[in-house]
Amino acid sequence: MKNNQEVYLIEKFGRRVNFDKMERRLYGHYIGAIPSLIKPLLGATLPDAIVQPQSAEELIQLVQWAYKNNVALTPRAKASSGYGGEIPTKNGIVIDFFRLNNVVSIHENALTVTCQAGIVWEKVDAALAERGLTVKLYPSSYPGSTVGGWLAQGGAGFGSYEAGWFCENVVSARVVLPDGSLRVFTGDDLDLIADAAGTTGFIIDLTMQVQPKEELKIVAVGCPAARDLQRIVEDIVKAELPLWSLVFINPCMADLKNRAPLREHNGHPAEEKVLLPAAYIATLAFRTKDQSRIIPLLMDILHQCQGEILSDRIAEHEWENRFKLMVVKRLCPSLVPAEVVIPLAHLGNFMEEVETKINQPVVKEGTVIRKSKDGQPEVVILGFIPADQRRFSYNFVFSLSLSVMNIAEKYGGRAYATGLYFKNKAEKVFGPERLARLKAFKNKIDIKGIFNPGKVIGYGLLDAVMSLSSALEPLSRPLGNYVTIKIGERPSYPLRDIPPDVAWYAYSCSQCGYCVEECDQFYGRGWESQSPRGKWYWLREYLEGRAEMNQVQVDTFLVCTTCELCNLRCSTALPIEPSWMKLRGMLIEEQKRMTFPPFEMMAEALRTQGNIWAGYRKNRSDWFPEDLKEKHGPGR
Repeated sequence: MKNNQEVYLIEKFGRRVNFDKMERRLYGHYIGAIPSLIKPLLGATLPDAIVQPQSAEELIQLVQWAYKNNVALTPRAKASSGYGGEIPTKNGIVIDFFRLNNVVSIHENALTVTCQAGIVWEKVDAALAERGLTVKLYPSSYPGSTVGGWLAQGGAGFGSYEAGWFCENVVSARVVLPDGSLRVFTGDDLDLIADAAGTTGFIIDLTMQVQPKEELKIVAVGCPAARDLQRIVEDIVKAELPLWSLVFINPCMADLKNRAPLREHNGHPAEEKVLLPAAYIATLAFRTKDQSRIIPLLMDILHQCQGEILSDRIAEHEWENRFKLMVVKRLCPSLVPAEVVIPLAHLGNFMEEVETKINQPVVKEGTVIRKSKDGQPEVVILGFIPADQRRFSYNFVFSLSLSVMNIAEKYGGRAYATGLYFKNKAEKVFGPERLARLKAFKNKIDIKGIFNPGKVIGYGLLDAVMSLSSALEPLSRPLGNYVTIKIGERPSYPLRDIPPDVAWYAYSCSQCGYCVEECDQFYGRGWESQSPRGKWYWLREYLEGRAEMNQVQVDTFLVCTTCELCNLRCSTALPIEPSWMKLRGMLIEEQKRMTFPPFEMMAEALRTQGNIWAGYRKNRSDWFPEDLKEKHGPGR
């Protein structure tokens, strides 16, 4: 980036623009771990700057300036998607939507809410709850992902059994186009920005449907096999049971949840251990008022399909921990994502073939959509394969995600999204007509290609490699299956002076971002480096030799307020605050690095004069409290 361009950004955004190299590296990564063989194919992933607009006007002005100067722009919300849509490929500027995070208005009569794109789902729902309302659906990353990010990425989640895909629940979206003009998208035109990862426009705010907040009843159901689960769900759909949400996990996920460590406080378990059966476990959520209608019919369905209702204790545990899917990452310490959408009619076939062809453990969570866009029920499978990104063999395990994809396509399924990796799957994800319309719109409004280049549509070297890898998947699968994957925490020895357990946690961190919004240090400073997630990623960079410990980073660990909210919110139950305290001891006590200057002065004064306030020892009697002199004063 040219000097005059940096000067403009500093004058325009002040402390809301950042050129620090380490900060830029943090904003050039995403939730996943990129295989070493793929990373060179991604392009120029280090942004030149990060900018945080705090109003629609500022965003528009930034886009107009970038269009004039031919600077690539990459939008970034909370970076909680596994498809790489937030990774720059042509340097440029990362636009951080963190400050566009307000509820604009709530329309109780119309049952809609308008909110800015950068607001987290949890905060939208909290604002609605004050009016007796709630959202119609939300992602499994509810505590850490944004409404604008979910529309741009596309997805389904809790509540999708009833409400479908998120884009179907959006009324309108106000969007800035590459030339800086504003446009409000409604109806079918929302197809031009939904699932497009910001390639056709940056979402400023959106209006979505909401519903009255009602008490929910949670029921957990267990069954031994995937075909039994398929029959149960098909019968539930056929019986038209008024469920709000239906999600499930496979036996492998249940097993790893059982083995995952509990959250601790001061070295003691801070939550209850609930053992799950080695079965498919479906969690059903419905309005309490419908219980009398649902339960008898559900019992009949289960009786015919080898299923059973599990204990209330299991149901409550699964529901309370529904956002902590990534807790199994503590055991790996990496996960390879394998996310697909399949017709419900082929769920059993798909699950069985995955287990047959892939010898590695594949943990899965499924979200059932009662009525998809073609009118038939479908299932979103969020699959993860345990791995270790620190080893070269991670590349081979990563290739197994293509095996899952090919099996899904065999049974009429598709990739969950396109993003950075699966542009070659765009026709199956969008459908030929919608894809053609999306391409035509992109070519018309973004002639210079500055809006999130390298995503969703187009074809480059990475796409050619991914297409070839998909075709050769039967040859690469044995390599992925051959890798030995160990399950369980394995801290071994200090790495670059980092304690072994802390080094393990750095890779176990799922980068979900649940800790970011509630972190006092982050909220006071506003940059990723100040969040627990950012510190864990920095430690990865340090452990791999791409970063060095300096006073700035020492200070970053020191200014943590030790409130421990991050411990409560962590999706992998990491002991975050205790880890920072351990690093503080190492840095200050063992390595004798400098703490904050006032603290250094106080420590030296205490050592030499016995007084942290720098009073001289010879004058000790002058500042000694009068009421203590008789008992403890000089000569006593």
